[in-house]
Amino acid sequence: MNEQRVAPWYRQFWFWFVIAPPLAAIALGLSLLYTAVTKGDSLVVDNYSTVGRAIHKTYQLEHHAVALGVDGQLVLDRDQGMVTIRLDGLDEPPERLHLFLSHPTHAERDLEMELDRDSTGLYRGDAQRPVTGRHYVRLQPADSSWLLATEIKDQENELQLTPVPRGG
Repeated sequence: MNEQRVAPWYRQFWFWFVIAPPLAAIALGLSLLYTAVTKGDSLVVDNYSTVGRAIHKTYQLEHHAVALGVDGQLVLDRDQGMVTIRLDGLDEPPERLHLFLSHPTHAERDLEMELDRDSTGLYRGDAQRPVTGRHYVRLQPADSSWLLATEIKDQENELQLTPVPRGG
């Protein structure tokens, strides 16, 4: 009698040929689900309003900065995280400014700080960490009555803060 030995199920080629693609799809799906849950989208920070189904950016604070004649210069020590701002055009400059450096893609790289005016009239603040990459810059007084918004590129250390009248 010829008895043929049959290999166990886990050593069968056709079993693995059939079951491998669904198992790979499940593993990939679970990894994508994990990534979607833990690395969610960050919110956009700017002056936007929703009107019906449309989203409109409002430039009211930028227009007020233009009307006041506010401008200045930002100097950023990227390695130390030190920020110095010279502000011009205001009869009575505020004692404190709020600076928000928003990274375009990584919310964990966003920086928010309060800048106090010193005896020389300059505003200074410390980010407490190095500032790397490109950032959107938003500068406002403590009462949020006007806004200077611009962008600082990856290798820039100095930036002119000039309000640009745009929008409606």
